[in-house]
Amino acid sequence: MKLTMLLPPLRCNVLRKVKNTFITAVCLLSATLFSAPHSWGMTLIDAISRAQQQDPWLSGSQQKERALQARGVAGDTLDNPELSFGLLNLPSDGFALDQEPMTQFKVGIKQTFTRGDSRSITRQRFNQLAAAQPLMRDDRRKQITQTITLLWLDLYYAKQSIALATQQSHVLQQLIDIAQRNYASVYANGSGQITQNDVLNAQLDKATLGDRIAELNVSKRTIEAKLCQWLVNESSTDEYAQIDASHTFSNTRSQGYTTNNNYELGFDDCELGSDAAGSLPEIPSLPDFITLDTQSMSARSNTRDKQRPLGRSNAMLALLVEHPRVQALKQNITASDSDVKLAKTQYDPKWAVNASYAHRQDDALNSSRADFWSLGVSVDLPLFSDQKQDSLLSAAHHQKEALRTDYRLLIRQMMAQLDVLSAQYVEYSKRIRHYEQVILPNIVEQKEVSTANLSHDYGSLNAAVEVSITELDAKLALLKLRNEQRKIQAKILYFLPHQDTNLKPADGSSPAKQQAHERSISLKSSLSAASPVIASGARP
Repeated sequence: MKLTMLLPPLRCNVLRKVKNTFITAVCLLSATLFSAPHSWGMTLIDAISRAQQQDPWLSGSQQKERALQARGVAGDTLDNPELSFGLLNLPSDGFALDQEPMTQFKVGIKQTFTRGDSRSITRQRFNQLAAAQPLMRDDRRKQITQTITLLWLDLYYAKQSIALATQQSHVLQQLIDIAQRNYASVYANGSGQITQNDVLNAQLDKATLGDRIAELNVSKRTIEAKLCQWLVNESSTDEYAQIDASHTFSNTRSQGYTTNNNYELGFDDCELGSDAAGSLPEIPSLPDFITLDTQSMSARSNTRDKQRPLGRSNAMLALLVEHPRVQALKQNITASDSDVKLAKTQYDPKWAVNASYAHRQDDALNSSRADFWSLGVSVDLPLFSDQKQDSLLSAAHHQKEALRTDYRLLIRQMMAQLDVLSAQYVEYSKRIRHYEQVILPNIVEQKEVSTANLSHDYGSLNAAVEVSITELDAKLALLKLRNEQRKIQAKILYFLPHQDTNLKPADGSSPAKQQAHERSISLKSSLSAASPVIASGARP
């Protein structure tokens, strides 16, 4: 009877506790879901955006571009006129201004004109050099994207390796526990195959695995430090950073931009976050001519042009000629054309005009003497052309040909690098399939058999531990293969011309918007770098 009366209050207490626990869990889940965006951690797209925004090289390139544009404006102006003063034909016997009729006070002005169209050509040359800077900045952004992606993948590999090793350490502990129970049953039942030496060897393997985990932690910290090199916030007091190319010297001087050697530089603490690179980042896909081997590429080659099908080399060339690094070098070649034109203007004469006014004093009888006006034109004669003008023109031609040679060498080097990366990507795909379809299934089957035998006390502990360590090595090898393939994929994306390198900051946006932005960039890069662009058959 007492038991019957105590059951309802006990049931109510249990239900009340379950209800309170459920409400607490819902509140914690809601707080987690609707927390601030920064609690979601940094993503790869955020890291790339921050690294691009805080790269001092990009700021320096902008300053170089403005400097070149300013030099072009300065080169397209005439030289300043020359103003001269003189006292002519002063007598030495008395130094009187009115003694001799030829004594005069002269004021003159002279204006020199440049040779031919050298002013406009000079401005054009500097503008062409300045136009190469945006292309170099695009190449720098692609390099930053590649560097951050490689470091991010290394960090992901380090964290996943630590997780696999930790998980395998727990598995070894479970095997040790099973072995200890079996070893204890030897004295109880008088039978068993587990010895104390087997247990000690298993514990030694577990301790060795712990040292391996510590080594992986060191590698992880090293990679995080390299990432912080790109992601750290920099604060400086550089007053020249705000000078625009449109400022004239008078505006700059009036705003107080003077020479200041006090340049203060500071860095904020790097906050990478413990959940950075916790999941596998999404990387845009590659075109078919890279992911397929040579035989598959030949089978699926473009056959619209029966006489001249587009092969792998031509497909690579069609991509590389649009690369910003190649375009920047082509822009320098275009600027070298202006150097040739500028050297040809040295054959044109250099003109100058001058005008002067001479005043004379009245004579001793106060008779007025007439003043003098003078006008003149001067021109230099380029007579020694074999030693100066011809040499300058020859040097300009040789410099242009040297740049064109550098262009061909750059194309060759980039094609070789892309070809090597393409071959590595295909081979890594084969190795990954071999691990997934052959090696790992055999190891898993062997592990199940050895663990079952050990549980029934007729298996070997050393064999079970060896299979467990082999499984860890195989998983780490597969993880490394996948990671290396993605790193090769990131390196290949550097050569694709349509990779989105001008990323917008994701600070303050929601995680959903960040993921949508990342997916859109991935889709755009995939579509723009896909094989229809290759199949167009465009020549450089």
